[in-house]
Amino acid sequence: MSNSLLKYGWVTAVLLVGALQLSQAWDGATLYFGLAALAGFAALPLKRIVPAGLAALAVMTLALTGGFFLARGASPDRDPTWVLLDTVPRLLTAARPAPATPELLVPGLLLIIGVSTGMVLSVTKRGTALFVPALGAATLYVSAALLTTGRADRYGLVALTLVVVLALGWLIIDRRGPVVPPAVLATALAALTLLAFVLPANGFEPRKLVTPPVTNIAISNPLPQLAAWAAQGETELFRMRGPEVPVRLVTLSRYSGASWEAASTYGPLGVVEPPDLPIGGKFQDASVDLRITGLQGEWLPGVGKPQAVSLSDAMVDPDTGSLVVADGLKAGLSYTVRGVVETPADTDLAEAQVPAAATKYTALPWLPFTLAEYARQATQNARTPYEKAVALEQVVRLGRRPDAEAPVGSSYARLETFLFGAAGESGAGAGTAEQFASAYAVLARSVGLPTRVVVGFQPVPEQNGERIVRAADATAWPEVYFSGWGWVAFDPVSGNGSGPSAASKREVLNRLASTTAKPAPTTLASVPPLVQPTAVRDDRAAAPQTPKGFPYWAFTPVLVLAGLFVARTSRRVRLRAAGPVGAWHEVLDSLQLAGLQPLPSRTVPDVAGEWGEAGARLAVLVDQAAFAPEPVQHENSWRLARQVKKAVRRKASWWRKVVWTIDPRPLFRR
Repeated sequence: MSNSLLKYGWVTAVLLVGALQLSQAWDGATLYFGLAALAGFAALPLKRIVPAGLAALAVMTLALTGGFFLARGASPDRDPTWVLLDTVPRLLTAARPAPATPELLVPGLLLIIGVSTGMVLSVTKRGTALFVPALGAATLYVSAALLTTGRADRYGLVALTLVVVLALGWLIIDRRGPVVPPAVLATALAALTLLAFVLPANGFEPRKLVTPPVTNIAISNPLPQLAAWAAQGETELFRMRGPEVPVRLVTLSRYSGASWEAASTYGPLGVVEPPDLPIGGKFQDASVDLRITGLQGEWLPGVGKPQAVSLSDAMVDPDTGSLVVADGLKAGLSYTVRGVVETPADTDLAEAQVPAAATKYTALPWLPFTLAEYARQATQNARTPYEKAVALEQVVRLGRRPDAEAPVGSSYARLETFLFGAAGESGAGAGTAEQFASAYAVLARSVGLPTRVVVGFQPVPEQNGERIVRAADATAWPEVYFSGWGWVAFDPVSGNGSGPSAASKREVLNRLASTTAKPAPTTLASVPPLVQPTAVRDDRAAAPQTPKGFPYWAFTPVLVLAGLFVARTSRRVRLRAAGPVGAWHEVLDSLQLAGLQPLPSRTVPDVAGEWGEAGARLAVLVDQAAFAPEPVQHENSWRLARQVKKAVRRKASWWRKVVWTIDPRPLFRR
């Protein structure tokens, strides 16, 4: 009875490690997978009534039935077989990690239940107690690696844990059956641990086997709506819980000279294609819960670069991170968004460069000379891309004022009026966040800075545990991309309050103001001087420092020890397959480990006789196997060898016992 409980406990440990690893492919599904790992134990009472095969069939039938009812909401008009078959393609075209919605959980839960049932039933039989659990562990680990492209076990720690748990089962649980397959599987898992250090992360991607659904959505540019939102003032749009961060609605990267255009092609979050410009080297995760109250349209508010959304029908433009819901927003819609917010330090940006190949973000069709020359004069003394970005922020802001009633638009003509219009002209020197952000983006692009415009909402303070976002909080801000650090927000006026610190900008402006010469006369309005800004309270928290690279070398001793353990285990497997002669060699290995290695001239009976009755009986079996024409095995030679090994180990010193299972000397003994 105690041996059975030991086996069940060991199987439970293997299942939980594998199930928790697989759960990393879903967002917030740890509890579901932990419970599913125990579902296989439901087959034990059934096995007392019917054969093991029928018990397993009954459990899986119940699981498949439950899976159908969970998933049929996604395909209500299809038959049960197609509903279940469709869950895998849905999972492979969903976000990464996938939302924990019923139809997306079904494939993982069914896999866990199937593996759990097979492992639990296997330990009720002799001879397969180690094989099936090891096979199940490998199945769960490989599945998790495929669904997360190896990111769930970046450092191979879970693989190493599985090797250790399997090894404990090997050493502790009494086995009387075939042992070659478990050793092979343990070796394979150890190899996975090693490969985690030497192979690149971009391995086989199963999502490439499925064509993700792509949707074309014609959505209007929301920039002109900023004026309407400003007029609505205190109208509530949505509520959120989470950190005080800017909320992004849509990112606009294409400029036609007449207006900014949003992406029109969207796919599931987590599709294979990466963004055209990578995320910066310093970032932090931000997760917010949102509830729509008055916001309308297809755009879905989010934070940073979205990584996961709890809505299964949300789609994303992979380059900009803009989220949409094809059916539109509805009052009461609640969801969770987890995104990556880039947080480069001021010192990182000071000497940062911009990518030369990012032509998509510097394109300006038919750019007027007036705008190009204005930007050139404004940045002529700037040494770095960052200084250019700061100078343009000051230039666009000075002498201009926000006006919610100013004419809308972001065409070249509207921007020229905004920047150079004569006093009294409608829209001259006045505009909404649309004109400030657009003017900055166009001027920045003209001097080679990759730039885009974001429409979103300013951070709002918390009230009774919630942040109420109103129409008056809507704004727009430009972002500039710096190589290695990602997209950085700037604030020509009423932006989102993020980006470089005020102290850093003030330092740049002080230097530029001391070197700025009066612009040469041109046909356009002179560039305003870069005067020293008034004192600004520098209340920005320092950006988190980039963590140092993980010291992979620290696992070298662990990998060496694991390799020695696997090699010694493989040697025991080969010796056991050799019958009594192999058992005797196992005894000789033990004598060598204990420092009691006999002289080569001594005979088997002579050496074995020193270790009691078990040794003498083993010597008889060895002589029969080696010299008799038809040796007859009357008793288990390996059991006798274990008795002799125990006696030998008792005579070994304590330090030899510590390194007993990893001592490499037997590997070199012939």
